[in-house]
Amino acid sequence: MRLIRYISIFSIFLALFVFSIFFINLFEKTEVNFSEKNLPPGEIKTFEGNLLDIDLLRNNNFSLLNVWATWCINCKLEHGFLMSKKTEGWKIIGLNYKDDLEKAFKWLDQYGNPYSMNLYDQDGSYGFTLGVSGAPETYLLREDKILQKHIGIMSEKVWKDKFYPLIKK
Repeated sequence: MRLIRYISIFSIFLALFVFSIFFINLFEKTEVNFSEKNLPPGEIKTFEGNLLDIDLLRNNNFSLLNVWATWCINCKLEHGFLMSKKTEGWKIIGLNYKDDLEKAFKWLDQYGNPYSMNLYDQDGSYGFTLGVSGAPETYLLREDKILQKHIGIMSEKVWKDKFYPLIKK
């Protein structure tokens, strides 16, 4: 009986310890500097099944590359932000990552399509060369350069803090 009591007390302290670590990290502000790099070369399929040379994504204007998937809950949370950027005139390229193409079409029909072009990375091979760790991720592009990368949900705050200062330069 005493052993069960000690295990219960230990479990409570362990749970409080883990919770406090997560709670502290929630409010910790960490600034990750991103070093500009080239967009990796290669070919990738479009939603229409055509092969696209990545060099064709070169653009003198700024554009966004958004990694998304239907299985990604956070992708649904950032979708409204992406739709607002589309209405502002932003060119957003969607990279559907390790997903089912039929589900992706249905998802875009249901929630709207913020993308000017949809790329399909079924096995994640292009995402691997790009450095994708999961979805969602958003990249700020200009010409063949990646100027900024954000892992997680895109929001107005992320836009103002990480992307806008580079665009304003």
